[in-house]
Formats: sequence, C-alpha cells, structure tokens
Amino acid sequence: MMDNNMQAEAIRKEIIRRNKGKTLIESRYVPKYPDSAEREYLRLVNEYMKIEKNVLIEYIPELKRILGEGTAGYRMDAKNPNDKKREEQRRGNIDMTLVALGDLFRRIYAALENAFGLFHLKKKLEDIAALDHKMTVKEWKKVIGKTLGINILEDYYSGEFYKEMLQKWVSDNVDLIKTIPKESLGNIKKLVYQNFMDGRTNTDIIKELQRQYGIDKRHAQLIARDQTGKLNAKITEHQQRDAGIKEYRWRDCRDERVRKRHKELHGRVFSWDDPPDVGRGRHCHPGEDYQCRCRAAPVFDVSKLRLPVEGITVTVG
Repeated sequence: MMDNNMQAEAIRKEIIRRNKGKTLIESRYVPKYPDSAEREYLRLVNEYMKIEKNVLIEYIPELKRILGEGTAGYRMDAKNPNDKKREEQRRGNIDMTLVALGDLFRRIYAALENAFGLFHLKKKLEDIAALDHKMTVKEWKKVIGKTLGINILEDYYSGEFYKEMLQKWVSDNVDLIKTIPKESLGNIKKLVYQNFMDGRTNTDIIKELQRQYGIDKRHAQLIARDQTGKLNAKITEHQQRDAGIKEYRWRDCRDERVRKRHKELHGRVFSWDDPPDVGRGRHCHPGEDYQCRCRAAPVFDVSKLRLPVEGITVTVG
C-alpha cells in the first residue's frame, strides 16, 4: 500500500503528465458566485423589514391623531401657510405633542422587539451560512476536478475552522440585522420630529415616513448582498491557502453591475499575501469589497499542492 509521500509523488507526476510538463496550472473553471445563498438572505431581510412595516402601519393612525392634536384649534391659511397666528398656536401645543410622540415611539420599539423575537433570526442565518458554505465547497470541487482531475473530500471542509468561521459570521450578522430596525426607527423618529417642528402637514409627514422606510429597506438589501459575498470570500481564501495556493487570477462577473475598478482588475494575477488596490487606497481580495461578486480563480503550483484525497490529506511535493 502506498504511504502518503508515495501517493503524493504519484499524484504530482500524473498531474504534470496530463498538463504536458507544466507545474504552474491555472484554473480551467471559474467558481460561481453563491446566488442562491444571496437570494435566501434577501428573502430574510425582506421578511424582517415587512415586520417593521406591519408594526408601523399599526401605529400610523395614532401617529396621525397625535400630529392632528398638535395642530388642533387653528387651520392653515392657504395664502400664507406661515402666518403668525398659526405659528403661535402650533408652538403652544409643541411640548405636549413631543411628549406624546416620545411615548408612541417607545411603544413602537417595544412592539418591534416583541415581533422580532418570534422571527428565529439566528436559525435562519445559520441556514444561509450553511448554504453559502455548501455552494462554495461544491464550486471548489469543480475547480479541482476540472483543472487537476482529482476528486477531493467535502468533509475535509467542514472541520472546526469552518464551524468557527460560520458561527462568527452568523453572530456578526445577527447583530448587524438587529441594528437595521433600530436605525430605521431612529431615522423615522427624527424625520417626524423635524417635519412637525417645520410645520409640515400630516399628509406630508406620512409620505416622508414611507419614503424613509423605502430607503431603509434598500439599505437592508444591500447588506444582504454584501454579507453573502464576504462569507464566500473568506471560505474561498481559506480553501486556497490551505491547498498551498499562493496566487489567483481576478475574475469579475462580466455584467453591468461590475464597478469600473474591478473591471480593470479582471484577468490580472494577485498574491493572497498582497491584495490589490480596489480604489481610494483600499486593498481587497475578490468578494471582500462592498457588494463585490468577483471571483478568485486559483493558480496551482503542483509542487506545493496540499489536498484531501481518498480520505487523507496529501501534501504534494
């Protein structure tokens, strides 16, 4: 029976033979971006933001009532909406209205906390992390198989390191998503206060509230896209480093969403120890930049390969 060194030597020779004597071999397959994991994360944040929307809708009638009482006893002069009498009357009610608004937003926040408590956020993020990890390992197997003709073990990429990586990502994303409604409610509260102080009508205030919710929802969706790519990038880097790979070729997604600087990086070779400048002095590997969907196609040095083959980890060379 071959020992590890003999098996490693046999694998090395076979790979070199298949590649006509080459020891540096570029990936013949560009791993795909984990779109399905991104879609699940987008679904999660949309559900999460829908909870916020439903709570806000429930309290809008009371918000209208408080704002209406804050301007009760006078009406707007169509010719002069900022007339002195209207201003004096509004100022007379302002303290009572602000107190009522403060109490309302405290109750809205409590209602949000209660509703989110039933959402099982951590479990849903664990499922997304597991899907992202599964997709990344699947693509890595394709890279190895199509480029080197080797079948590797999936179980090798589910050890303690990966468990800790996924757990940290889930923990960080639980904290990240929980900040969304807090920031959103803070923005809405500030908006309502400011518009009330500026003498805007109830209709205008509600429209501004709806506009702000739309902004916050889009922000949540950007987070989903960003965090999916970042997890994929971390797993990819560790897989390649663990296999002894020192360099990769930058590959963008070749569509209209690719930013200019990333298009310029497409096709160039970089070291895992020296990430390229992606703009404004920031240095990132593929997938690490904000909402980046670019991929790192490995450049294999056969003499330094370290791969899990047939149940054992084999160092080639």
